[in-house]
Amino acid sequence: MNQPTILIVEDSPGFAELLKYVIEDEGFMPVIFPLEENLLEWVEKTHPTVICMDLALNRMNGFDFIHELKKHVKHKRIPIIVITGRDLSVKEITDLKVHEVMYLRKGRVDMHEIHEALKEAVKKTKGSHSS
Repeated sequence: MNQPTILIVEDSPGFAELLKYVIEDEGFMPVIFPLEENLLEWVEKTHPTVICMDLALNRMNGFDFIHELKKHVKHKRIPIIVITGRDLSVKEITDLKVHEVMYLRKGRVDMHEIHEALKEAVKKTKGSHSS
């Protein structure tokens, strides 16, 4: 069985490194997305098991990326964990729920919650491959 790959899409280098550490601690393979690249092309190239992302991205709004990704049959089942510092509106939270995106709030989330979200997301992908 291959080691699950977690794509980190984060504009804060410090938080990206923290996520990398948490992902490695779970025994998964972290890949930090270079923000100047095209995110959809990177998903195509790296075939991540899970995407862990912020909503504030350089060239693309995180919501736009989620909508774009979910349009692709090949990628729509990739679990996404959003960890953002933004306060989201009820409409935005509903949008994430509709697309089955986990939402954690920076500053209000502890490392245990990130560990649990990662394990849950990886478990989801294993369940969808065996059915």
